[in-house]
Amino acid sequence: MGKRGQPKISFFVKFIIAYKVIQYQKRYSLTPRAAWLLFTTHKAFKDLIKEHYKNKDQTDWWIESILKEEDVKINFYKNHIQKIIAQFPKLKIYTPAEYKSYLVKIKANKSKGLGSLKNTIKRVRKP
Repeated sequence: MGKRGQPKISFFVKFIIAYKVIQYQKRYSLTPRAAWLLFTTHKAFKDLIKEHYKNKDQTDWWIESILKEEDVKINFYKNHIQKIIAQFPKLKIYTPAEYKSYLVKIKANKSKGLGSLKNTIKRVRKP
């Protein structure tokens, strides 16, 4: 038999919520709660919440309530989002410049060891 209680949130939903809240927090210099409230206005938020509530009865009612009512958003933050953000304390949000330098660093590491020989071997086609 399965466990009783509320179904667990998938890792994907947890990670996306934590990533976007931390990203908004860093980009706009907001508190985590204000970043969450800003994230709830994103156009893809409805699909993400639909994924979160997929195992509940009356899914549409839950989705509409979190999209329309401010108190529900705040309560959801208090009960869920704070714990989700705490699960990812070392989540790194890259700016475009940081990400570009990170890619250069990864490509530089590919030129070491056996992996560097991968692109240098050219095969001759048989006629």
